[in-house]
Amino acid sequence: MDKLLFKRILVAALTILALVYVAYLLISAQFDMYPTENAVRATVTDTIYSTGFIIRDETIIKKDNSGILSYSCANGDTVNANGEIAKVYSNETDAVRNSLADSLDKDIKALEDIQKNSGTGALSLDIINNNIKNSIINYLHDTNKNDVNSSFNDADSLLSAINQRQLFTGKVSNFNKKISELKAEAEKLRSSAGNNTGTITTPKAGYFTEFCDGYENVYPYKDVSKMHLSDLKDFKKGSVPNNIAGKVVSNVNWYVACEVSSNEASRLNIWDAAVTVLFEEATTEAIPAKIYRISQDAATGKALVVLRCDYMDTGILQARQEPIEIGMGTYTGLRVSKRAVHDDYVTKTTYDDNGKAHKEKKKVQGIYVLYGSEVQFKQISILYADEDYVICDTEPDPSLLFNGETVSLYDKVIVKGDDLYDGKVIA
Repeated sequence: MDKLLFKRILVAALTILALVYVAYLLISAQFDMYPTENAVRATVTDTIYSTGFIIRDETIIKKDNSGILSYSCANGDTVNANGEIAKVYSNETDAVRNSLADSLDKDIKALEDIQKNSGTGALSLDIINNNIKNSIINYLHDTNKNDVNSSFNDADSLLSAINQRQLFTGKVSNFNKKISELKAEAEKLRSSAGNNTGTITTPKAGYFTEFCDGYENVYPYKDVSKMHLSDLKDFKKGSVPNNIAGKVVSNVNWYVACEVSSNEASRLNIWDAAVTVLFEEATTEAIPAKIYRISQDAATGKALVVLRCDYMDTGILQARQEPIEIGMGTYTGLRVSKRAVHDDYVTKTTYDDNGKAHKEKKKVQGIYVLYGSEVQFKQISILYADEDYVICDTEPDPSLLFNGETVSLYDKVIVKGDDLYDGKVIA
């Protein structure tokens, strides 16, 4: 056979094979004209993002005496009215030595309490082991939150639980020797240091913190119920004087003021229930809050939202102005692309007393689902809608469904396609 003829035959055969293969791909790709996605379970929170400004009932505590402060309480501790928050010393050496002696006194008391309670029968090894585990978990959690004071308290609780276990299991018979050593060390520190020259007290009860930011009382706490959006825009930071010893937050209720759009204000007005607020920098978990005030600005359409909270920790105590997330509600259902939602008719079949079937049609909102090669239209009940997807109720009230059928878990929902209708067969 001529070589040229052979090449022509080979090329023709390969061309035919290529055409057959392309035709096969086109035929098998018919389903790709109707791309689908599975309806999967999802949980979402309806969230509004803004920047919050915290307003608290704050009283600044000044130090009149010159000298070095040694604080008697930690940030976040609750204090009584006229309670001591710090001692004043003439120099830093005296302050440090007396502060260390006070810390040793706490260690001594902790060991004495363990010995006192060891013979009461109130503890068991299981309880002690559980306390150790919980202290470790709390320590890791608070450390991850950058909550230094709580982390120190967790470490103290862990040490106390370990000491309890040593005594309970007989690893040690008592802590008398250690207590004597700590007392001697505390006495040595105090004897080498001067006495305090004065004390600082707080005029009000509440949560204490050394931290002041210059925004204290920038807006009167008692006037929060009258606050408007223009007030929020006028807040200006002041300077913090050198003679500040700290502050006390006196009222259990505190407020978060923020600006939202007119649409977001409408959503909050409709919701009109408890919400959550997450401070992105101060907390790792959302805290409960209530909608206290919504004030719309007539000129811009934007609104001031004030939330009332009563949960407090050291992170929140030192926070002032930062990004927040307002959560209005959490919804669990089947997630479906918003592109897949259409309006079409569903049919309901009923039977009369003689057993005769009667069919009735109604136009409803729903989705097209692919079963094999057949398209079926199912009504949906939307719990939550976002820009890209909706969350559908898996068990809506029967009165909401015309024929009793709705989307099911893992249904193959058609998200794109032309000329879709119930009963259509895709060949």
